[in-house]
Amino acid sequence: MIDLLLNFHSASLAEQIADKPKRSALNQLTRTLLRKYNCGVRPVQNWTSPTLIHIDLIMQSVLDVDGKTQQVTTSIWYRQIWTDEFLVWDPEEFDGITEISLPSDAIWVPDLIISEFVDVGESPDNPYVYVNSSGMVKNNKPIQVVSACDLELYAFPFDKQSCTLTFRSWLHSVSEVNLTLWRSAEDIANDQKSFMDDGEWELMSVPSCYWQLRLDGRDYAHIQFNVLIRRRPLLYVVSLLIPSIFLMVVDVISFYLPPNCGTRITFKTSIHLGYTDACHHHQNTTHRL
Repeated sequence: MIDLLLNFHSASLAEQIADKPKRSALNQLTRTLLRKYNCGVRPVQNWTSPTLIHIDLIMQSVLDVDGKTQQVTTSIWYRQIWTDEFLVWDPEEFDGITEISLPSDAIWVPDLIISEFVDVGESPDNPYVYVNSSGMVKNNKPIQVVSACDLELYAFPFDKQSCTLTFRSWLHSVSEVNLTLWRSAEDIANDQKSFMDDGEWELMSVPSCYWQLRLDGRDYAHIQFNVLIRRRPLLYVVSLLIPSIFLMVVDVISFYLPPNCGTRITFKTSIHLGYTDACHHHQNTTHRL
């Protein structure tokens, strides 16, 4: 009788264990990776080995060009890719998982900044990064960049502008964090597929270069993207240049009217009012630019 009860209890316990859902392999993997992870330490086994950060940039649109404050607001798609030697696992031990997403504030993230950055744009928050089983981390995010730019408006509205976006580490020298391009410089320079090409500005090219700056005996890596844009002048030709030329021609013709003619005074007054409106429109346009 006792053996029968024991067998029944064992069978019931086995059924309960079988019915209990297995712990999520994804949850188990995440807990395993982050259990002893220190996000304040650069993720290398040998501290003398530099962490190589791959950078990629895709221009999406030019949102604003402010000639008065010498600032340009651009929308870019920005990618950082690096290897974290502490985020490596065997997919066979975790149900074949080869890639997961992790909170960006839970792992080490490079302290890259844009040197020309002057203000925070309305950028969407993306608090996650992708990590694969070999430790490759992909940090993809859209950014609105408000940057300082030396704008030259003397050729308005036929002007071309060249603005730079320089990425560098805020703290680490090249012996700790080095930079390189994810794609070739030619591919980045000629990539216009994602650019909103129906606005006021036309994207010409985005050439890039790598260089190092030596400060206090240490070298710091920089990657500079030179955003070359050209204004589409048709709107300003139609609304500003053509009316101004017309007023100038009419003003010259008005000199052929008799000096004492009352019509000439009214005519000249109308022309001056037209000049005033045109100048006011030009000042508002320049301030907006």
